Amino acid sequence: MADGAGENLDESKNGVLDVIWMILGAIVGVVLVTKYVQYARLAHGEKVSVEQGIFALGIFVAPCILSTRIAEIFRIEALRGRMSWGTYWTVLSGMAASIFTFLGVTGIDDIVQVLEYWSSLPKGSP
Repeated sequence: MADGAGENLDESKNGVLDVIWMILGAIVGVVLVTKYVQYARLAHGEKVSVEQGIFALGIFVAPCILSTRIAEIFRIEALRGRMSWGTYWTVLSGMAASIFTFLGVTGIDDIVQVLEYWSSLPKGSP
């Protein structure tokens, strides 16, 4: 219902909705950092420049911030009754699917490959 009747959420549920999209943003960030590390051929224990470190941190954090902010804007619109919760979930799920597809993450096996890559790195200090 677009009028929002009976669909208002308290603040704790609003926080949960934001966390859902933050987690998806973090997954995107991990994928981006992994692709960057592989592309730049950074070896374990290799010192990186300040610019490389800032760039890697930025491409990890930016998707978290952006996805949370976009979800917050749509959540506010749903709470105001300007869109239904069905539209909220449809739009944001479609955006998430599009972003993952654009990054080449088309299934859980792609995320497992990223985790395997990070777990295959040598443990301990260089």
